[in-house]
Amino acid sequence: MDKPVLTVNDLVTTQSLGTKVLAGAAGLGREVLWAHSCELSDPHKWLAPHELLMTVGLCVPASGGEQREFIAELDRAGLAGIALGDHSSLPSLTSDLLDEADARAFPVLLTNSTTPFAAIGRTIAAATATTQTMQVLKLSKLYQLATYARDNPIRMMDDLQTLFQVRLSVMDTQTGLVILEGPTLADTSTSMRSRLYSLPGDTETKLRVFEHPGEELSSFLLIHILQVIDMAVNQRLRFIRRRSERGAAMLSSVLDEHLPDGIESILGAGAISGGFQCVAIATEDGPTALRGVSIAALPVLAGFGRSSFLLLMPEQRHDEVRSFLNKIGIRAAASSTYVDLRDAKYAAEEALRVFSSAGTNKQWDDFAGVPISLLTRSRKEACAIVEQVLGSLAGADAKSSTLRDTLFTFISNDRRWNETSAALGIHRQTLSYRLAKIKDITGRDVGSSADLSAFWLAFQAWPSYSEPLLG
Repeated sequence: MDKPVLTVNDLVTTQSLGTKVLAGAAGLGREVLWAHSCELSDPHKWLAPHELLMTVGLCVPASGGEQREFIAELDRAGLAGIALGDHSSLPSLTSDLLDEADARAFPVLLTNSTTPFAAIGRTIAAATATTQTMQVLKLSKLYQLATYARDNPIRMMDDLQTLFQVRLSVMDTQTGLVILEGPTLADTSTSMRSRLYSLPGDTETKLRVFEHPGEELSSFLLIHILQVIDMAVNQRLRFIRRRSERGAAMLSSVLDEHLPDGIESILGAGAISGGFQCVAIATEDGPTALRGVSIAALPVLAGFGRSSFLLLMPEQRHDEVRSFLNKIGIRAAASSTYVDLRDAKYAAEEALRVFSSAGTNKQWDDFAGVPISLLTRSRKEACAIVEQVLGSLAGADAKSSTLRDTLFTFISNDRRWNETSAALGIHRQTLSYRLAKIKDITGRDVGSSADLSAFWLAFQAWPSYSEPLLG
């Protein structure tokens, strides 16, 4: 932003404008780029930094607390100040308003009833004519850079940042991921403030603008920047949607034991030569996962299965996918590694079983190679089942022993509360408390059929697990 030539003090000292200071005199050095008259209840949303709000008071609240917050909002928005028209519609100004203005060095002015607001506007326009001319020149350059929106959006963002000396980043609100951003500025400072704006074309994307204090973008330029960046983002989102649709169609074909053409264009050439895995995700998390992996361009096939949302990934991408899903807060479980794509449906079923039996405390679970059988066939298998299902509840400490005995007694009594309470010599409320603690520790609930099945397997395996090792 080129340095304006006008300050609030210049307006106050221009006698023909009939304007005096009521509060915030320490801020008279604030620069003024433009002036707007606004009577809406939230004028801070309609004006930009370094602009003067002119009002006859219809937008000014009546109570002291509300007036204090009103001034605070104008200051946080970076306005140059407020000029109040001396009119009957102006409410009484409270000490709260005046004190807040003084504390923030935010100029509150009173313009006499014979001075039209247009006179203030014309004065500012004349004084800042050079700045406005420079902004028009920058606007022309802006639309030249817009030619990169389709083919090279990263270069466009880089050039926009250089032109306006700001940092620009487009964020997806559903996943928290960055869709498009320019390179980090060499002179990026921790003192830079950020503002967030909705893009016109997609309600789930926001533009974050990082600006140096005192060098904020004007609303005149900002509205055009939003339009230009929106074109680039829409182009990017169209590509993301096409890629996700292709991936979902390919996954559907693979699950039907058909190998679609072009699968390597998503997974990568030779990517599954080392094997692949399926990942199961809760159906309700599917849209977020799909948008996320598409934005991140992860080499996976993603789509909805019969009972869950599924990813098919090269085995070598296991850690990357796990880390990514954890980053966007999605719980998932992975199958073991398969080598033949014709077995994809079995991998998907396996991943779903692992996901269903995993406790909700686990963000990610892997197929541990433990056969789900009614009777364990070895001590090694028994240990694996107990540790997988009970976790820390398999410990030898008194608390774990008490809760484990409660669980096993509950199972052996076929989930009958009275018999279990009697066998343990405790009240039903104590039993309820212990079962709740078991859920907290293991992430499994005795009220869930899948979780109860897992607990029953651990109950059957416990004798083998707890017997001493042969020397």
